[in-house]
Amino acid sequence: MKYIRAQGIEEQEYYYFEVDDEMIAYRQVTLMNDCYKLSIAPEFYLAEGEIECFEGDEDISQEQFNEIWDKAVASYRVGWEQVKLDYAPGTLVNGIIRMFYPQGVIIQLSDRAYAVADSEELRTHTRPELMYPGYLVQGVIAGYDNNNLWLVLEHCTVSDEGVIER
Repeated sequence: MKYIRAQGIEEQEYYYFEVDDEMIAYRQVTLMNDCYKLSIAPEFYLAEGEIECFEGDEDISQEQFNEIWDKAVASYRVGWEQVKLDYAPGTLVNGIIRMFYPQGVIIQLSDRAYAVADSEELRTHTRPELMYPGYLVQGVIAGYDNNNLWLVLEHCTVSDEGVIER
């Protein structure tokens, strides 16, 4: 992974990206006037497509990125610890497909709990017309993504009973 700090249009606007070799963002922190927007819940503020670098953008270290990331997600850590207590590994859960990220399919389990499922695995046994936001997914909690504050699902199936909205 590569880490970038970019100056925004406004004076107090900065973007911090974790990108892969193809410049696709996996994590993002946007800092505007001392307020953070994140690529995790509740904002889900992640650039789509390839990140373009401009003059003035700079490569930063993973440690520098993680420092700003940790500061930005600090207010969500207590809630995340409760989510982990509420959703133990091995638990069968239901949720709604909300979006597709480079890391996988983002599934909302409750107002405060989100999970990620492997896109490729899900596509291998799901009809293409069901791979859209709003469809019901059932899966098993396999673990935790402590960076993104997501539960990790496996053995997922998508319901063909239509779109469910919460």
